[in-house]
Amino acid sequence: MHSSEDDVSKNTGPKLKPKLSTISLGVSTQPLCYDESHVPSQRLLDVTLSSVDTRSPRLFAAPADLEDGGYFDVEDVQQGGSLRSVSSPNFDAYTPTRPTMPRFLTSSRLTAGFLSGFLGAGKSLHSGAGGENSINYYDDFSISDSINSTIELSAEQHELERRAAKSLKWKLILFYYSLQEWILIVIIAFLSSLLAYVINKSESLLIDLKRGYCSTNIFKNKHDCCHIAELKTETINCSDYKLWSELLHTSKFIVSPEFLIFLLLTLSLAYMSVKLTLTTKTHNPLPNPRKSNADVIYTAYGSGVPEVKTILSGFIIRRFLGTYTLFLKSVALVLAIASGMAIGKEGPYVHLSTCIGNICARLFTKINTNSLLKRQILSASASAGVALAFGSPLGAVLFTIEEVSYYLPVDHLFRIFFCAIMSILFLKFLNPYQTGRAVLFEVSYTSDWRPFELLCFVIIGTAGGIHGSLFCKFTSWWGRTFRNHRLIKNFPAREVILVAFLTGILTFSNSATNRSTTELLTDLATPCEQGSSCPSFDNQLMVDGKRGVLDYVKLKQEFGVLFGALWIKLILTAVTFGIKVPSGIYVPSMVLGALFGRLLAMFLQILCVKYPSLSLLLFDRTFKTIGEVETCVDFGIYAMIGAGSFMAGITRMNVTLATILFELTSSYTYVLPISISIAVSNWVASLIEKKSLYELLIWKNDYPFLDNRRVPSFDPKMTLKDLLFLHERKDTSLINGSTIDIVESGFIKANDLRRQMNILRSKSLIDGCFTIVKNSSILVGVLPLNKLELQLDKIDQFKFEFSIENDLLVKLADSKDFGDAKLNSDSVSNTLSKNDIHSKTHSSNLYDDLENPLKLEQCSKEEIVIRLMSSLTDFTRIIDHHPLLLEASSPLSLVLMVFSRLGNREICVLDKGVFIGTLHKKFFIDYLKNEDKPNN
Repeated sequence: MHSSEDDVSKNTGPKLKPKLSTISLGVSTQPLCYDESHVPSQRLLDVTLSSVDTRSPRLFAAPADLEDGGYFDVEDVQQGGSLRSVSSPNFDAYTPTRPTMPRFLTSSRLTAGFLSGFLGAGKSLHSGAGGENSINYYDDFSISDSINSTIELSAEQHELERRAAKSLKWKLILFYYSLQEWILIVIIAFLSSLLAYVINKSESLLIDLKRGYCSTNIFKNKHDCCHIAELKTETINCSDYKLWSELLHTSKFIVSPEFLIFLLLTLSLAYMSVKLTLTTKTHNPLPNPRKSNADVIYTAYGSGVPEVKTILSGFIIRRFLGTYTLFLKSVALVLAIASGMAIGKEGPYVHLSTCIGNICARLFTKINTNSLLKRQILSASASAGVALAFGSPLGAVLFTIEEVSYYLPVDHLFRIFFCAIMSILFLKFLNPYQTGRAVLFEVSYTSDWRPFELLCFVIIGTAGGIHGSLFCKFTSWWGRTFRNHRLIKNFPAREVILVAFLTGILTFSNSATNRSTTELLTDLATPCEQGSSCPSFDNQLMVDGKRGVLDYVKLKQEFGVLFGALWIKLILTAVTFGIKVPSGIYVPSMVLGALFGRLLAMFLQILCVKYPSLSLLLFDRTFKTIGEVETCVDFGIYAMIGAGSFMAGITRMNVTLATILFELTSSYTYVLPISISIAVSNWVASLIEKKSLYELLIWKNDYPFLDNRRVPSFDPKMTLKDLLFLHERKDTSLINGSTIDIVESGFIKANDLRRQMNILRSKSLIDGCFTIVKNSSILVGVLPLNKLELQLDKIDQFKFEFSIENDLLVKLADSKDFGDAKLNSDSVSNTLSKNDIHSKTHSSNLYDDLENPLKLEQCSKEEIVIRLMSSLTDFTRIIDHHPLLLEASSPLSLVLMVFSRLGNREICVLDKGVFIGTLHKKFFIDYLKNEDKPNN
């Protein structure tokens, strides 16, 4: 309901004294505001102001309770002291003049902000008018500082050890303190395995529903309905499972009803998946020099691996790891996979497990409040996702090290391994496949390879590298051309429906493609030789039911089926990747490689049949007749090596991938061929396209990721000073405007500081900083913008609650730093009485007093307000007084090493001991991106 300006003025009056409201914290209900007869609750003020930190929702990010999202600003008292309605979107970093206060910020909305932060904040607190560049958290889209996190962790550990040395109680607290990470890892492993169990069961049910249904229980998939102990894909005689063609008589329809139901369910599942994904829309507020508009981000779209990789490097993306994203991506992933499109769930598993880790970390303050510890827990969570996807705990650990982790201490390695094995253990107990195994398939190879076959494995690796590099180039080109078309760009659901329709048309009639990608990969990788079980489409190739004996004519027919399947999968995988549904590339790329590898093995088999002497020379095997032959090559191992090669060409994983394939095959014999093929694939792919698929996605989305695995070539004549003033030449206010020179006093007006902050943000960074200097050359410290905005918002809230109309001075340096200089005359606005209270405000540690309600019980109303005000305006507590310093002549390779190894956010530059400027990490990353553009 709209509120007019007259109504607001009538209700509130010019002095802005709001009505009393209450806050429910689950413990007690206390008033937030006060009138003439009410003393403010110090406990509540501490909750609403002092305990809010940079991880909390922004106090003024949500619009007031108006349908048009308007705000109210306090005009100057000399102009009448009236209220002026300001129609404005959410407060953001680019608003040059920011309203002082919203009309009213109820305590219930503050409570909702805290609860939203715990539950994941999948959506902003209030959408309002919104803006594409608006952010709802102080630390959103900012870079965390690992150095400060390490310092805080060390200080906290020292304090606990000091107290534990004197008390048994604190010894027990320290013991619990050390166990928190292990308890959290077990919780994450269990919840991740439970989620994987639900996804697997739901996915298989929907996939089988496209073909038929269980007559005894429609909520059972085919294998549960028929009580099959082992997962087989051959024709199963089961009276309980009914095909749609049996229910609907085919002769009455021109088009097969089974095909119509198959296509209809494919389109329906894909549509529901994309609609769920589109509800997770948000924006990247970072200024992108290559684009005019902010990037749209769907937190449930894609695999999530590039974003997880960026987050673990120290970048904060709110809502991406929240509860809302976790729930919607899980449901949308099941629907997308069941639709039959060429997507995988392995990459999204990494994202979902990391979401679980982020949410569960809120149970422990020690971990949730320390960005470095939290990223270590997220690394362990990512390993659980890979372990659950492939049943490979060792491969999961290597994946975390090689692919996603950035700052990984050696002592954390065992925690990652522990999380991986615990997740596998829990999934094995849940037994989703009714086989007693934690993965869908495990294959074993008893044959041995011949020296000649190394050439074949090199050919497979070369093909995988060529395909991987061209796939990366094609997806980038496809995104710039087709997806930028006006009919697709603003309507992403159209592309999903189009791809789903194409998938249903092309895959239904081919026996190798009308099944799930995981089942197809299982069939392709299973060997067919004497004494082993054969996949379904090889049963038709056997003569007189003898395993390992193939019919030559049917072998050629099956070659044609798989060759057609290869082209279908090539086309569908290329156009499907990047559509707005949860999707991974791991299994689809492995299916392509498995098809190629098995086709190569079948081609060699045909050559052996036509030229028996060639078989004797190359494979040391002879054949009895042309019509009835034994296999000279192992089809399954060629398919598995091809799967690894094609996946390596796209992702550029090496040791991780070799280990995963080794754990899947349990074969020491083929470790060397698998490793050789993966290595060749990496080499060939890097020659054509040096960036992997995920690196290209990070570059496309303009995430501030600094690669710590490669050292680019720098011009030796280019120094840190040159780089610093390279940005100043583009905008002279960039460096000068980010420096606050305190000459005569360590105080500055809060509104002036906010105005300068908004100007700096509009021209540079969301999470930039002010450098505090004395006499233009002596470095005092660094004031991060996210902490500054939080503290300024607390001051605005304080002024609103206590009806303070004048501006306040904030303290940036101690008075003793300026000799006997006293506060200037404007400091009188920092008081609420006419008495000289300078001695009261500086007589004790006010911030500690605020956290001790017992001391405040003895204080008067004026004293409480003064103490709170003094604490809020003391900015020396949020200034980083120990920034990292580098000499201006430092080479850029040293700058890269400092940023990538230490994890700091900015570097203060000194020229022969004199401060000249501050280089932010994002500026350095932008410089590297401009110097190293993708060559596609």
